[in-house]
Amino acid sequence: NIPTSIKKMSETLIQVLFLNNQLSGCLRPEIGYLKKATVFDVGGNQLTGPIPLSFGCLQKVEQLNLAQNMLYGEIPEAVCLLGNLANLSLSHNYFTWEGPACRRLAERGLLDDRWNCIPGRPNQRSPEECAAFACKPKPCPDSPFECGTNLPCTLPSALLHPSPRITT
Repeated sequence: NIPTSIKKMSETLIQVLFLNNQLSGCLRPEIGYLKKATVFDVGGNQLTGPIPLSFGCLQKVEQLNLAQNMLYGEIPEAVCLLGNLANLSLSHNYFTWEGPACRRLAERGLLDDRWNCIPGRPNQRSPEECAAFACKPKPCPDSPFECGTNLPCTLPSALLHPSPRITT
């Protein structure tokens, strides 16, 4: 697991490289406190759960790799709106939705969203595989930051409470 104490390194951590380390557990909301981080790479592990909204506070991050885990849920628009983001890799997970900002990143080749469960996107997992994963118990509790409280930064209210989506 990534410890909650990672937020104590908010002034010193520039690159976080935990790739291919057999890490398990949930992505910690405290990661959003890493205000100097330019690289955050946890690709190729066994992490699960949603991306905490606090990841939208990683204002300096340029490379964000969460690929090849078992992450799920919605991709927060706040993450796709990070101003310095040059590469966002979310492939080979089980994400089920991305908003317009994320789709624009994908169109520009900055977001890899392949092999997820996102309707209307190319190169996704099969509906059967997505349904089988959706039926499994999910060990990660809702993050205390998911309701927009206790965030390490201020995000626009529209990103805290996105408008309802119509799915077809």
